[in-house]
Amino acid sequence: MINKIKKMIGLVSEKKPQREGSFDEMTVDMSESNDVRSMHIGSPTIQSSMRISDPYHLELDYTQIMALAAIFLDKPKNLLFVGLGGAAIQKFFYKWFSKANCLTIEINPSAINVAKQFFKIPKASKRFKIIQDDGIEYIKNSEDEYDLILSDAFEEYGLPEVFCEIPYFESCRARLTEKGIFMINLWGSDPKTTAYIDRIKFTFDNNVLHVKSSTSGNIIVFAFNSRPNECRVNVLKRKILTMEKQINFDLMVYFNKILKTQKNKTNNLFL
Repeated sequence: MINKIKKMIGLVSEKKPQREGSFDEMTVDMSESNDVRSMHIGSPTIQSSMRISDPYHLELDYTQIMALAAIFLDKPKNLLFVGLGGAAIQKFFYKWFSKANCLTIEINPSAINVAKQFFKIPKASKRFKIIQDDGIEYIKNSEDEYDLILSDAFEEYGLPEVFCEIPYFESCRARLTEKGIFMINLWGSDPKTTAYIDRIKFTFDNNVLHVKSSTSGNIIVFAFNSRPNECRVNVLKRKILTMEKQINFDLMVYFNKILKTQKNKTNNLFL
C-alpha cells in the first residue's frame, strides 16, 4: 500500500501583480512513497520527484531525457531554467557542469520555499541562484546569453499556451549563445503538442530533435541555435557511455529513439 503523505503548504508572501492566469497563487503539495518525495502544484499530477537517499539522482524519466543535453554542450558557462519544481534537473546540471552558473526563474513563491525546505537544493551562490519572477518577462528583458535555456513551466492542468507561442520561442532563441540549446517539456496527451513542435521548428530553422518519455508521456524537445559542433553518432554514443558510468539510469535508450525519428529525414542533424 502506498504510504502517501500529503502536506499542504500554506505559505504567506507578498505578491506583486502578474499577468492574468499566472501561477503565483497555486497551492504546493507533497507526497512521499518508497524513498521518493514528489511535488504537486495545483493538482495531483507529479511535477517533480527526488530520491530522498540520493537527492541528485534524476528520478523521473522525462528529466533523464533532459540530461541528454549534456552531450551537446561544451563547457557551458550559463544555464537558465524557467520553472523550478523540485529542482531535479537544476541539481543534476549543477553537479555535472561544475563551473556553470545555474539560474532559475520561478513565479510561485510557495514552490521556491518548498524546494528550499524539502528538496535539498544547493545554497544560494553565484553558481546556483533562484529569482522569483515571470519567466517570459525576464527572458524578454534580459541582455544575458545562455548556453542552455530549459523551459519547464506548468500550471495545474498542463502547459500554459503563452509558453508555446512563437514570440516566446523567439525571445528564448535571442538569448542563446551561438551554439546554445533551447529545451522544453511538453505533454504528449495535449492535442496541440504537434503544433507546438512545428512552431519550434519554424523558430529554430528546423534544427530540432524531440523524444517521448517511456512512462510519463512527456515529450522533450531540443532546439539548436545552430548545428551542434558534434553531430557524429559514434562520438555522441561514446559520450553517452561515459556519462552512464557515472549516473544510475539509461541514456542510450532515449538517444536511440531520437535516431529513429531522424532516420531518412532531409533535416537529419546527425552524421
